[in-house]
Amino acid sequence: MNKQLLRALTVLLLVATPSLILAQETEQEDAAQSEEQVIQGEATEFIFVEGSLPLVPSSNTIASKLPLALFMTPNNIGIVTAELMREQNARVMGDALSNVSGVNVQPGFGVTDYFVIRGFDSLSSSLILTDGAPEPEATYWQLYNVDLVEVLKGPGGFLYGSNPLAGTVNLVRKQPLLAQRVTGGASYGSFADFEGLLDYNYGKPDSDVAFRINGLYRRSDGYRDEKDSRVTAFNPSLSWKLNEDHRLNASFEYVDAHYSPDAGVPLMLASFNADGSPNFEVAAVDPKANYNSQFDRSEQDIYRFQIDYEGTINDSVTIRNKLYHRRLEWLSDGTLINGVGPRNLRFEPQEGPDGATIFTTVYDGHDVFRTFIALDDKQDFFGNQFEAIFEFETGSVSHNLLTGVEFGRYADDFTLDVAFLAPIDLDDPVNFPLDPQPIPGQMAAGDARSVVFAPYAIDQISFSPNFQLLAGARLDTIDFKDDLSGRERNDSEVSPMLGAVWLPTGDVSVYGNYSRSFAPPSPRAFGDFDPEKSRQVEFGVKTRWLDGRAQLTAAVYELERENIAIPDDNGFTQQIGNQRSRGFELELAIEPGAGFRAVAAYAYNDAELTKFAETVLVPTPMGFLPFVVDRTGNRPAFAPEHLLSFWGTKTFTNGLGLSLGGRYIGEQFIAEDNAFAVDGAFVVNAAATYAWNGYNLSVNVQNLTGTDYYTRGFGSQSVIPATPAAVWVRLGVAF
Repeated sequence: MNKQLLRALTVLLLVATPSLILAQETEQEDAAQSEEQVIQGEATEFIFVEGSLPLVPSSNTIASKLPLALFMTPNNIGIVTAELMREQNARVMGDALSNVSGVNVQPGFGVTDYFVIRGFDSLSSSLILTDGAPEPEATYWQLYNVDLVEVLKGPGGFLYGSNPLAGTVNLVRKQPLLAQRVTGGASYGSFADFEGLLDYNYGKPDSDVAFRINGLYRRSDGYRDEKDSRVTAFNPSLSWKLNEDHRLNASFEYVDAHYSPDAGVPLMLASFNADGSPNFEVAAVDPKANYNSQFDRSEQDIYRFQIDYEGTINDSVTIRNKLYHRRLEWLSDGTLINGVGPRNLRFEPQEGPDGATIFTTVYDGHDVFRTFIALDDKQDFFGNQFEAIFEFETGSVSHNLLTGVEFGRYADDFTLDVAFLAPIDLDDPVNFPLDPQPIPGQMAAGDARSVVFAPYAIDQISFSPNFQLLAGARLDTIDFKDDLSGRERNDSEVSPMLGAVWLPTGDVSVYGNYSRSFAPPSPRAFGDFDPEKSRQVEFGVKTRWLDGRAQLTAAVYELERENIAIPDDNGFTQQIGNQRSRGFELELAIEPGAGFRAVAAYAYNDAELTKFAETVLVPTPMGFLPFVVDRTGNRPAFAPEHLLSFWGTKTFTNGLGLSLGGRYIGEQFIAEDNAFAVDGAFVVNAAATYAWNGYNLSVNVQNLTGTDYYTRGFGSQSVIPATPAAVWVRLGVAF
């Protein structure tokens, strides 16, 4: 037997011994949910019957903001249900996204969710929504209160404005139910990982009001040295049926998150190629070794407030309004590894074979050179979306038209300081009691706000049961001002989308779409201040069988972006470039019966920097000087050619369930210079559950075979060793 597998199984037996308690909802739903509530769930955006979404979903809302059958959606929409997240012990958004084709999930310096969708990174190319409202730039999005994750691939500006240039992710939170229920528990696992969850719901079938609160507490020591974390969160929400035709939902959420940034382990120069380019390798050190400074921290306070209203005017007209506020307060101080060099390098004379004096290179070890990045960031998002939905016919053609207008004010007040840190020994990384020394001229700050006014419309046009168009557009007028730099800018541009679906048979649909988006430059950008633009063409085929309990989607696409702002290694200067991705995706979901269900996804992506010039700071006797290096033709960072994932579960009538899954990530470069690539890796995960009398005991094993591999570090000079075999035991209860 493989030694790594034997070690993983031994850990499983040792950790599974204690009696512990879980944390998520069981598959059983309270029988008190009424038929009236089922109808409400199908009719409204924010009140639905929990558990009605199977592992094989049949509809989505992200493509049109209206319930739309997946089979009639002209996009390859990624959907991850609560059932799948529960089986996989998914905790943050990245865990869920690993099931979606074309999405490569990587660590975000150990403090944020970070992913690459169709070759484009989430920080500069994607928009995250919670219940349809935009989120601040960076955080870990917790799943303790999430019932569904939807992913729209490609430009999403036609509905969501100026930022979703390559993808949009919507987190649908759990809503109050007309039932009385309490679920909760805790889990414990490797690296002293503990999590406690509570989900309390109060409502009655004949009542007009329902209340729900979800709570989370989690702490962990982490796999790597000094990488502990702690998260506390709670989300109360209230639903109120004003009368038969009008409903209101109010929600507040607070998240207090403390993480330890992870700079990773450094790369070392191994050799030079014939053309003089360097070859790097990961330093041969303990994978737990910590090269961060003693000053590193990440403290986040996240506030979400939202009020949703929906009213039926008549059989053909519905109105709704979404008032939202998001606030992120983030103190993030982290270490950036700049490279490894010899300590006390010197040339000592020695006598050669012929008596001549020769000089030998001598050094006393290796030092890791570092800089310190200190970010103090406050982001405030306030906005309102008013929408009206019209159902009507023009001759034999039927329309489901959504019109809306969004007003938003998005503020970002930040300071970003860069300083030198004392070098640290590669083999014995002990920090010296020296404060970071600021680097002159490398500080950045902003006090920016963008005021957005944006009307939009999208029409679902049905010419026949077998042919449908989806056409939409949004006009964003953006007034940008930075009080510190004095920069002001006004942008106004239309983001269109056109999609078509044709059903040659009842179980096969053929679709195509074209979409285009734009985004004003980041307030942290330097140099040229041009809008970023993206466009995508996508074609695909969807097929279903087993009465809809199995579906397969195949898609091909080309996605291009212009004027990309990509941060270089100092963390705040940004360059302008162009990028193109072409690819092919497959997604399968099947629930044939007899307690078996499975999902699988594969993606091939050919991504290229078609125009890219990067500024690199190089140390010289006169200080750090900028040099421009052409990266045109290189592959973007963390955009592997191949991605594969699968997950299968078999449940038995006695309450036992067994799951097995895996994920393959192909070779990927860690920076746009393409100087170093981490090898591809295949990771196996497994789970076992047992349910009885309202209780649910489960064991999840991550990286079952103990595969050694590396993930994204901070910058281009480090990587983070991935977590080895790890085990969690959970026990939950529902009343």
